Amino acid sequence: MKYIYKSGIIVSLFFIILAITTICIRVDNQNHKTNILGGSVKELAQIKETDEVLSRQTVSIMKDKRNNFNETYFRPSSLKSLNNNFIDFNTFSETFKGGTVPAELMDTPVKTIVNYFSVLQQAENLTDEKTGGCGTVGYAKEPYPIAYQFLSKNNKKSMPYNEYLDSFQGIGHINLIKVIPVITENPKEIKYFLELEILEGTNTGGTCFNYYFAEISLVNANNRYYIDSLALTPEDFFCAAYHGWSQYAESYVEIVYGNWCGLIKKQYPPQQNDFTKEIVVDGVNGDKYMFKFAKLTNGTDFLINTLIQKDGAWVPVNIDVNKCLEKMKKDKA
Repeated sequence: MKYIYKSGIIVSLFFIILAITTICIRVDNQNHKTNILGGSVKELAQIKETDEVLSRQTVSIMKDKRNNFNETYFRPSSLKSLNNNFIDFNTFSETFKGGTVPAELMDTPVKTIVNYFSVLQQAENLTDEKTGGCGTVGYAKEPYPIAYQFLSKNNKKSMPYNEYLDSFQGIGHINLIKVIPVITENPKEIKYFLELEILEGTNTGGTCFNYYFAEISLVNANNRYYIDSLALTPEDFFCAAYHGWSQYAESYVEIVYGNWCGLIKKQYPPQQNDFTKEIVVDGVNGDKYMFKFAKLTNGTDFLINTLIQKDGAWVPVNIDVNKCLEKMKKDKA
């Protein structure tokens, strides 16, 4: 009898330990998620800020931005969504009634991007841990097999369908709010900068908005443009508001390329719209440079292109900031 009792305790302890281990592994996997929203997670590299002296022009621009502190840093986007091509289920069903993607939806890079995220807009993959809604949400999981067809062969090899589907766990809605072309050194290399507004479930019964910026690459195969890679970075809404100069395009250019690299003779006021901010400078070497930033919802200006003017056209140029810092340290030594 004692033997049976002891055996029962041992078996019970075994199952308790197994359950705890399973939970720990599950939590660890969630904390180290490598894929999200059909793409890979890319960590944001933070520049090390130093105390710097800024021009009056840059100080004035930064001051104006901070005067509108709350609206600039702590409010959601006011931009319209760009991915509304299948806003009702009848249109969605009729377009993809054969289970395939019509060629005309993928015959340009921008069409592929907009139609891909239009397919995913009302796709839903809420979970027990991240819930939301009061019944069926959007088009449920029906859009995911259609969206997967927008991926290139290489992309599918690196992310099988089950992994692709799992990468959307907790997501109930996707809005595409920015599509910005990125100029590349190789004309055959097709890249765009995106910003996404995501509605996610929570474990509290509510739903929340989150924002991601992304770089997407496309390839042409048989006159269709397929998504070859998608790298996403979550936006932090506390960094730009409470830290220094690296979040502002004007101060970033003046300090990094002026103070550190000694490149700038004259910096012009930015040209901007709802999507981008462009800063042109005259270089001390006689060349003109342009630094193109995406304006993120969290108030950060994010550098997406460094360009030099050649024969009237803007072409990519690589300016090694680390070499600038090394040279600056040697000069001060």
